Amino acid sequence: MIDFDALSGALPRWLETRRWFADKGRGIARAVIEDGLTEAVDDDALLLAIVRVEYRHGDSSRYFVPMVWTAHVGASEVITAMPGATSTGAVIDGVEAPWFGRWLIEAMNGKAASQARWTFTSEPAASHVLASAAQAPVTVMRAEQSNTSLRYGNEAMVKLVRRLQPGPNPDEEMLRALAKAGFASVPHYLGGASWRALDGEAHPLALAQAFVPNLGDGWSWMLRRLRELTGPESAVALDYASPERLLGRRTGEMHVALSRVAEPEVAAETATSESIQADIARVRRAVGQTVSLLQESEAMLPEPLRAGLPSIASGLEDATSRAEGFGAEAETVRIRVHGDYHLGQTLRTPQEDWVIIDFEGEPARPVAERRQKTSALKDVAGMLRSFAYARGAAERNQVAASAPLASWETEARQAFLEGYREAVLEAPMALVPADDREFAAALAAWELDKALYEVAYEVRNRPDWVELPLRSLLPRLQE
Repeated sequence: MIDFDALSGALPRWLETRRWFADKGRGIARAVIEDGLTEAVDDDALLLAIVRVEYRHGDSSRYFVPMVWTAHVGASEVITAMPGATSTGAVIDGVEAPWFGRWLIEAMNGKAASQARWTFTSEPAASHVLASAAQAPVTVMRAEQSNTSLRYGNEAMVKLVRRLQPGPNPDEEMLRALAKAGFASVPHYLGGASWRALDGEAHPLALAQAFVPNLGDGWSWMLRRLRELTGPESAVALDYASPERLLGRRTGEMHVALSRVAEPEVAAETATSESIQADIARVRRAVGQTVSLLQESEAMLPEPLRAGLPSIASGLEDATSRAEGFGAEAETVRIRVHGDYHLGQTLRTPQEDWVIIDFEGEPARPVAERRQKTSALKDVAGMLRSFAYARGAAERNQVAASAPLASWETEARQAFLEGYREAVLEAPMALVPADDREFAAALAAWELDKALYEVAYEVRNRPDWVELPLRSLLPRLQE
């Protein structure tokens, strides 16, 4: 029923309009359906497609694209019109078909036999949860960008991986490891799906986890909290950093749990002088690259930054010395970490606690790189930078910078670090430097690393935000 050639011809235009398509602007030469799992579902036809997108410069990438041929398009966006055997119809995004979510969860729960290159699995103890999820209403979550998430009532969440990479799913790997280590502040892993290429490499396609009742992700919750803090009738308690302190504790407990995992893929390793020197050299290079990027992008920068660009470049060069702080980690261990840790990767629960989610790491990086062991302070720096962004986002909604917001960031940082350092005392080995000065030096190096990444991101995507990470690198910008 589905004409693969006609569909392949329509895919480039459609892919360029998808939020999850990570290769916009590269110039698609063609899109080829490399493999597909097809199944008739009532009067519709399902196609789970592995699409190889080829670019004008010769390279390519793979995407997971579920699609459905249907004669009942309704309000769904059409990828391409396509006549059926007995009726007119069209191919639509599979996640928009009202039955797709149930089909997928039932496939993981054993109702779709795995085929040679397509595998659906579930945890033995998850069968009843998946069965309940299959009966729940399914909602496509619209906020996701790099992937697509489906919510099954209050039972489960399923994340579809869009841009495919070979190797284990870091999210599944970490959820399993943390559960085995007894860390409860993460969702329960339920099941998944994968596809195997002809070279034998497995590519994760989907991951199912238990739904966590929540008051929103940490970013949204924190921005609401900061609006209360600066409102005319502030409802924030005097000890307004207690949520941040608890988040620091949960972060530390997560790292302690990971340091206790014995499996080789996750087990802690002693930091080597070579890895420390590599971090120093990498960040030194990043400083030079950041200065060059700012100079090349001068015309896109806000006027105050353009005028001050020479002194900004000089200040960034001076900040290079912070990279030497990596040397303070000589007596610590490297572990698997979250890798993309910020407020948006947490959930605030009705019990005033925190749950940590989305362990896939930075999606743009290769899976092998995301699975590398590194310093626990990478996550700590990520969250502290997220506090700075929360303050910056709150200030952008006001006429001028707010003293309460500046005070909040200072208190939040201190509270988070207090909670974190108390928790990591329980680790069987040194996760971070014990000495206060060495801890501060190492943390400053990791914050430098993160802020440089943020500057590059903002220059390329939101030039009017670039001052926010710059002011953490150059304190005079806060004056």
